[in-house]
Amino acid sequence: MDTITQLNSALSGRYELEREVGRGGMATVYLTRDLRHDRRVALKLLNPELGAVLGVERFLAEIKVTANLQHPNLLPLFDSGATDGLLFYVMPFVEGESLRARLEREKQLPIDEALRIATAVASALDYAHRHDVIHRDLKPENILLHEGQPLVADFGIALAVTKAGGNRITQTGLSLGTPQYMSPEQATGDRLVDGRTDIYSLGAVLYEMLTGEPPHIGSTSQAIIARVLTEKPRAVRTSRPNVPPYVEAAIERALEKLRADRFGTAHEFADALSGRGSAGVAGALGVAGAVGAAGVTGTSGAPGSALGAATVAALPGVAAHGAQPALSRALRSPLTTVAGFLLALAVGAAWWVRDQGTEAPGAVRLSFSVAPSEQLSTAVGRTVALSPDGRTLVFSTADSGGRVHLFVRALDDLRSQVIAGTEGATMPFFSPDGHWLGFFDGRQLKKVPVEGGTPTQLAELRGLFGATWGAGGIVVSTGSKLALVPSGGGTPRLLSPGDSSSGYWPVTLPGGKAALYVDDLGASARIRAVALESGRTTALDVLGSFPIGVVAGQLIYARFDGAIMAAPFDVKRLKMTGSPTVVVGEVQQNPGTSEAKAAVSATGSLAYVSGSGIVQVVLVDLHGAARSTAVPPGRYNDPRFSPDGKRVAVDLVSAGRSDVWIYELASGAPRRLTAEGTVNMRPEWTPDGKRVLFRTNRAGRNTGLWWQPVDGSGAAQLLVSVPGKDVWQGLLAPDGRSVVYRTGTVGTADIWYRRLDGDTAEKGVATTPFTEYAPKVSPDGRWIAYASDESGGGFQIYVRPFPGPGAQFPVSVGGGNSPVWSHDGRRIFFTNGQKLVAASIVTTPTFAVAARDVLFDGNYQPGTGHASFDVSPDGKSFLMLRPITSAEEQIVVVHDWKRE
Repeated sequence: MDTITQLNSALSGRYELEREVGRGGMATVYLTRDLRHDRRVALKLLNPELGAVLGVERFLAEIKVTANLQHPNLLPLFDSGATDGLLFYVMPFVEGESLRARLEREKQLPIDEALRIATAVASALDYAHRHDVIHRDLKPENILLHEGQPLVADFGIALAVTKAGGNRITQTGLSLGTPQYMSPEQATGDRLVDGRTDIYSLGAVLYEMLTGEPPHIGSTSQAIIARVLTEKPRAVRTSRPNVPPYVEAAIERALEKLRADRFGTAHEFADALSGRGSAGVAGALGVAGAVGAAGVTGTSGAPGSALGAATVAALPGVAAHGAQPALSRALRSPLTTVAGFLLALAVGAAWWVRDQGTEAPGAVRLSFSVAPSEQLSTAVGRTVALSPDGRTLVFSTADSGGRVHLFVRALDDLRSQVIAGTEGATMPFFSPDGHWLGFFDGRQLKKVPVEGGTPTQLAELRGLFGATWGAGGIVVSTGSKLALVPSGGGTPRLLSPGDSSSGYWPVTLPGGKAALYVDDLGASARIRAVALESGRTTALDVLGSFPIGVVAGQLIYARFDGAIMAAPFDVKRLKMTGSPTVVVGEVQQNPGTSEAKAAVSATGSLAYVSGSGIVQVVLVDLHGAARSTAVPPGRYNDPRFSPDGKRVAVDLVSAGRSDVWIYELASGAPRRLTAEGTVNMRPEWTPDGKRVLFRTNRAGRNTGLWWQPVDGSGAAQLLVSVPGKDVWQGLLAPDGRSVVYRTGTVGTADIWYRRLDGDTAEKGVATTPFTEYAPKVSPDGRWIAYASDESGGGFQIYVRPFPGPGAQFPVSVGGGNSPVWSHDGRRIFFTNGQKLVAASIVTTPTFAVAARDVLFDGNYQPGTGHASFDVSPDGKSFLMLRPITSAEEQIVVVHDWKRE
C-alpha cells in the first residue's frame, strides 16, 4: 500500500490526499482536500525517521506555539496530528509559486519588488519574535508568493522539531537550516539562537533577490559554512549599482558575523530598508557607506507599509499593553498579505462576525491593495467609506484611463466587486441603514443600492467638498457652504444662512441632529459643529483639517500633517472634554485640500489609506530610468525646474504647514522661500527665473497667488486675489505679461487670465459648466493646454488658442491629466494613471496630434488637479516624486478599533 492510499485510509472523513507536490529534508507535501470545510490545503508529512525521534506528544505540544501565530505574512497552521505513527501538520494551499521558483526564472528581482518582499517578511519575523518564536530555516523555498505577495511558510516548525527532539535530532542526520542562509551561530551548532538569526537569513535572502546569488556560495555545504564563518560578502552595489546606499548598508548590518552587531529587531531592519532611522536617512542622503563603515545604529520609526492583496489578522493581547502605544505600534506595522490568507484567518476573525457583543482579545485588521490595473482614486474627497455596522467597505479606484468606479467589499469576503452604475462616482458615503450609497457624479448628487443598480439623482450642486447622510437627510458642502438635501431628493436648504463662514467635509454626529465640518481647506482649518434643525454653529477647540467621526465618546479627526487623532468629546454639549491622542501617524491626504483618506463606522471600525507621503525627488530619463538627486527625502509636492535647470522649487509639508523651498539639484543646498500663512504651495517660476509665484492663505480666508524674489531681495507681493473665491493654481505666460490661474474645484473649476499691465480685468479661458484645471501655456505663448472632464469618461487633455477665442482640440485618448509642454513646444507630456505619455503635435496649418507614445510606466506620486512632475529645459529628463516606501497603495481596516 503506497503512502497516499495509507493516509487516505487513516484520515478518512477528514482529509483526502490528491497528489505529492513537494519533498524536502523534513517533510513531504501533499495537495489535500479538507473534507470538513471543502477546501484545498497542504498536508505536510514529517520524515518517518524524524517523527520516530521526536515522539508524537512532544511534537504536538511544541507545535501549539505555531498554531497561535496569526499575522498577514505568516502561513497559518490549520491542524496537526498523528496517524499510524506518522506526524503531520496542515497549512493553507497557496496558489502561486515560491520565491525560489521566481528567482530561478528571473535570477534578480526589481529593486522595489525585492524591498517590498523583504519588508513584508521582516514584519512577519518581528511579530513572531515578539511571541518568542524563531523560524530558524528562512530561505526562498519557504517564502510563498500569491499574486506576488509573500507568505512565510513553516514558521516555528524547525523550532518545534528542535525542542521536541533535543539532542536526539542528530540521530536523523537532519540539519535544521540551509547553509547559504544559516547565521554563523547556527553554522557552529549554537543551540541558544534568538531572533537575530532570522534577521541574518532575511539579509541573505534579500542579498540574493538583488544580486542573483546568496552572499556565500561553494561546491559543498562545508565550503559554504566555512565562508559564512570567515568571509565578508561582496558589497551589493558592486554588482547592482542602482541599489540605494542605505539598502546596501542595511544588508551589511543584517549579515554581520556577531549577532550583537546586527539589528536588534526585524522592525529595525525594515525601517533601515525604507530609508528611516539614522542609518536609513544617512543612506538616503548618499552617505550610507560611511554609516555602514561606522556601524551607526538605525533607530525605530514608523515603518513603511508593505502592501498586500487581502487579509484579516487578529492580534491577541494588543490592548493589554496600553491604549495609545499599542495602537500606534500595531497600526504602524507593515501589513503585507494575500487573498488566500484571508480565507485562512477568516475563522480567527469569526468572533466579531458571529457575535459583536462577545469580548475579544483585540482588534482585527484587514489590509489589501487594489488590482495592478487600478489605483486608488486621487480625486478630491473621501476614497473609502465604511457601512454603519463596520462590515462593508466601499472604495473608489481609477483605471489606466482615469475612469473612476466604486468597489464594494464585505470584510468577511475575499472579493471586491465593482458597484454597477457608479462609473465616474466620487466621495462615497453610506445611508444610516447601510442599504444605500451616496456619491457625486460631476455636479450631481446621486444614490444607488449598495449591491448596485440604476442610480437615483437627488440634486444638482456645484463646488462639492463632501457629504454625509444622517437621519435628517444628506448634508453636503456645495459652493463652500453647507446645505441639507432630503434623502429622497429635492431642493437643497442652506444651513445657517446668516453665517458667512465656509463649510467643508461634513460628517454626521451620532443621533443625526448635528454634523461636524471644517471652516477652511488649509492648515488654519478648525472643526466646528452645526445643528441641522436650527443651523446654529459651534466652534470646537480643535485645529484639524478633516473630521472623520465620533466613536465611543472619542472625536476622530485628521490633522494637516496626516495624523489621525482621537479626543474625548461630549456629543450632547458639542464640547471637547480632554486632550487629543495620535491614533495613526501616517494617512494619505490630498495635498491640495487636506482631506484624509479615512472613515469610521458607528461600531468602531476604522479604515484608511496608509502612506507617509515621504518621497524622493528623482530625475527620470525618456526611457523610465531613474536616478536620485541630492534633495533629501521629504513630504514634497509640485516640483518645478528653474528655467536654467539647476534648481527645483517644491512645496514641503512639515509640522502642520506647507511652505515653498528652493533646492540646488547638484548639492541639495536648501533655501526656504515662505514663512507666513499656513498654506504655501504649487510654486511656478517666472520665465526669467528671478521669482516664484505660489498659492497661499497668508492674506485671509481665501487663498490667492503671490510672488516673491528667489534671492531674498524683496518681500512677497500679492499677484491675484478673487473676492469670495480660492485661487488654486497659477503661472505666468512666457512673455511675463499675463497670469493664468484657476478658481473652483470639482464642478466649478474654471481657468482665467489677467494682464499685468493695461487692461487688467479678469477674462475667461476655459469656463464651461465642466471642470477645467491644470493650465499650461505653450512656450511660444500661442496655445494653452489643460485637463477637462467634459467628455464624461474621466479627464482628458485639450488645447485651445491662448488667450482665445478659438476652437478646442483634443490631445489625449483614453484619459489624461496634468499637461506639461516640452520647451521646444513640439510635445505635450501628460499622465494617464501611472503612465507618462508624450503627444507629438503640429500647429500648422492647424493644431493636430501627430503621435502619442507611452514613455514609461512607473511608481511616482500622482497629481491631483496639478502636475506632479516637470520636464527639464533640454527635454531629456523629468523631475518626479517617487514614494520612498512601497510601490503599491494599501487600504487598512481596523475592526473594533474602540477596544484599543
